[in-house]
Amino acid sequence: MDDLAGLTRARGMLMILLAACQQTLLALEAAANVLDTDLTSDLAAMINRTEDELGTLTAKIEALR
Repeated sequence: MDDLAGLTRARGMLMILLAACQQTLLALEAAANVLDTDLTSDLAAMINRTEDELGTLTAKIEALR
């Protein structure tokens, strides 16, 4: 996907995903439930990966403008 509209939509969806993951991680950390350690690790990894992808998409969008 190299068109501006498609990249912008993809970036928007990633921003929603990032916000949802961040809020879920905050809730799990606040609950301090040791049974959720796998999920918190997975969410932290998802947040990092999503932030990296957002950076890539933003660079592609800026290059097209």
